[in-house]
Parts: sequence; structure tokens; C-alpha cells
Amino acid sequence: MFMFLVFIHELGHFWAAKKAWVKVHEFWIWIPPKAMTLFTDKSGTDYTLNWIPLWWFVRLKWENPQWWDFLDVDSFVSSSLPWKLLILAAWVIMNLLFAWILFTVLFMSWVKPVTLISENMIKQDVKSYLISTRSFLESEWYLTWTLQEIPIQVAEVFSWSLAGLAWIVAWDELLSINNNPVTNLSFWVALKDQIDKEFSLKYRRDWNILTKQISCPDDQCFFWIRFEWWWTQEILPIKMWLWRAMKAAVHEIREQAKITFWLMGYLWRNLVSGDSEKVEKSVNKLSWPVWIVKFWEQILSTWGWLQYLAFGGMVSLALAFFNMLPIPALDWWRAVWVLIQHLFWFKPESYYQIEWYFNFVVFVLMMLLGVYIILLDLVRFWWVNIPFIWS
Repeated sequence: MFMFLVFIHELGHFWAAKKAWVKVHEFWIWIPPKAMTLFTDKSGTDYTLNWIPLWWFVRLKWENPQWWDFLDVDSFVSSSLPWKLLILAAWVIMNLLFAWILFTVLFMSWVKPVTLISENMIKQDVKSYLISTRSFLESEWYLTWTLQEIPIQVAEVFSWSLAGLAWIVAWDELLSINNNPVTNLSFWVALKDQIDKEFSLKYRRDWNILTKQISCPDDQCFFWIRFEWWWTQEILPIKMWLWRAMKAAVHEIREQAKITFWLMGYLWRNLVSGDSEKVEKSVNKLSWPVWIVKFWEQILSTWGWLQYLAFGGMVSLALAFFNMLPIPALDWWRAVWVLIQHLFWFKPESYYQIEWYFNFVVFVLMMLLGVYIILLDLVRFWWVNIPFIWS
């Protein structure tokens, strides 16, 4: 599934380049070194199979720093600006279109959310059908439950958690946040309002009322405690007619974009903060194909094919969103390079050579980071013992 989604991504470049009469030198299956050439089509495109079973690539006529390629009429550089931008933007069109079609079909097919998240995960209100909060599902009539509102009596505390750092212990009763009473039903919503803030927590221990000041970080505003809920709930399958499913699919893409870009922004702020603890913490949160495959495996064995495909749509969106980041070597940034060259009339035979080398260096660095993350995931999810890799 992951390779298929990458294929969809690269197929967008391939299709747009063919339409623009730009020569496609090669369509790689997996990562070099090359194992064999499968065949060559009438336009001279080689379809090659490589040894490392990951990813697909399309190589157009301009992606080698040789000036004579840049001046040919079938080179990417010789295309008009709209065609250049379409070739570079075709990836996002394909991945978004695939996700939209898939979500539409799934919303007509009795799918359930891939995961439930806490109300206080991020500051924004989450209204996703597939990455759902209980309150959203309830508002859409996809959640039924019988419940009882009761005080929060702590049953267990993780020592490294916010509650543990505040010296909350088992059998404490949480009373209020900033003097606003909390119960088992309102606790998460109350915490959501305190993300990236300091607040006053009042709780009862034995017969004493105690107060603690707690600072709630914007990426981990979780207490990590266990307490009794006293409810039973059932998540109803999502089933819609075609027109509503099409609209819901657009809504889902928008909501997942909101979640993804918020998390990416937080990660980026940590990475460039200069704080070694934040940088290490953020890098250790990154995951790559190993985690995706592991999660897919769990979904397929536990919930079946519909949830499996739903996660496929989410990964398709993630590929599109990732390539929108302003990072050299990614497609969005390459489109910026094209605009700069067009607006300032830089000579292509020198400009695109510089751009190619610059992107190549960044691409190698990204691949090295990717290898590190793969090794990190092997340690975390398959318990492989790899020297110097810590999770």
C-alpha cells in the first residue's frame, strides 16, 4: 500500500511531463543501484527495477547538470511556466484526488474512525471523521453511550507525567482547574483550554484540600492518569449517501491538513529552537515506513480492510502535505526555484545546475535522516538491537 501511494505520487509527475512533451528519461521502481531495465517505451523512457525495495522515482530531462540537456525543446527547462508548475504540482493533485476518492467510497461503506484522540491533543477543534474526538462523533450522531457524571478519583499515575511531576498520587480526587469544577466528562475539555499555559489545580487528599500550579506544554498537555469512567459506549459506522460522502471527504482533507500542519509547525519550532532536549525529543517522535507498516499490520489484523484503506488515504494526504513543506529537494520548493528563475530571467544553463547540486545535497541529508529514523523505528517497534540507536 505504501509503495502504491508513492507510485500515485510519481505518476502525477510522469503524466504531466508526458502531456507537456518533456522527455522522461527513467521511471525507477525502488531505489538504485539498478538491477535491470524492464522495458523501454516508444518515447525512450526506461522502466528500471532497482535493488532497494523502497520508493519510486521519475527522472525528467533536466535533472542532470549538463547544459546541452537544458536547451533541448523536450527538456523541462524549455517548457512554459504553467507546464513547469503543473509538472511539479501534479504530485499533490494526484495524492489529494486519490484521498478524496478513497474517503468518498469509505464514507459510503460503513467505515469507522482509525483512531480516537483526546480533546486536549491540540489547541484547534478537531472535526475529523477518521481521527476523531468523542465530542465530534457524538455531535454527528456516530457515538452512543450511557454515562454517569462522577468526580475524578485517581486510580494510577505514571511517574514521568504531568500528574507525577505535580505529586498527584492514587486516591487523590481532582476537584477543579482554575477554580472551575471538573468531572470525568469535562476533564479533557478543561485541559484543552490550558494548553501552553500555567493553571491552578485543586485536589483533595484524605481530608485536605491542596492546590498546585502546573505548566501544560503545548505538545503534551496530558496528565497520564487512570480513573473510572463509568460509561459504556459504541462507535457507530459512518454511512452516507454519495453527495454527502463527497462533501465529507473534502471536509476530512481540510481537517487532516489542519492537524498535520499544526504538528509539523510544532516539530519545526522544536528542531530550530537550539534547545538540545527539545531537538532530541522531536527527532525521537519522528517515524517513517517501519512505523507505517507496523500500524497498517495492526489495523488489518484488528479492524479489517476498510480501516486499512482509511489509513491509506491518511498516508496519501501526509505525502502531499510533506511535499508542501518549504524544504529544498521537495516539490514545493522546486516550484519556487522555477518561479525565481522565470521572474529574474536567470540563464537556465547555469541556474539549473546550481539548483540541481543544491537539491542533491539536501536530498542526501534527508535520506540520511530517513535511514536514522528507520533504524529508530526498528528499535521501537521490532525491538531490534542496533548499537548507538536509542529510543
